[in-house]
Amino acid sequence: MRRLRGTAGLLVMGLVGLGGLSACNGGEPGHDRPSAKHREGRSEVLRGLMASKETVDPKALKTAGAEAKGEAAPAPAPEGTGGSGQQPRPMGWAAGRVSWVGDDELLFVDGQGQEQEVFVDEATRLKRDDENAQLRDLSEGDEIRVSYEDQGQEWIAREVEAVPERKTPGPNPESPPLR
Repeated sequence: MRRLRGTAGLLVMGLVGLGGLSACNGGEPGHDRPSAKHREGRSEVLRGLMASKETVDPKALKTAGAEAKGEAAPAPAPEGTGGSGQQPRPMGWAAGRVSWVGDDELLFVDGQGQEQEVFVDEATRLKRDDENAQLRDLSEGDEIRVSYEDQGQEWIAREVEAVPERKTPGPNPESPPLR
């Protein structure tokens, strides 16, 4: 509140000072009223002082900038993008074989032979044989599918599924022996 009073005081002093200057100049013979350019300059200064105290909505700035460039205004972000108002992160998926399991991370080799690292947090769903699992249930050599959130420098796993190994069918013990 004190800042507002101080700003209002400065504004009033500025107006009084400009008015006094105008009155002094107007009282002398040969001086007319202030020119339009001079009045516009004063108005611009006052607008700048008042604008410095206003808050600006960032969405309004983006929309105004797009309109000034002649572009379509950006679509508003959907409500409910999260409690923090952050934009959703890019999602992706990968598959491969586990090469190492840590306390909160997993290394695996994807289909292109690249080793990938994905972090696991409390929101990550882990499954093995269609049942909930723990990170410690995974081991080197397991085939996995991972859906993740790309956070720029790292991947955060949203779901890790251990794919059951395909077993080749063996001989049926009840079938007759081949001759």
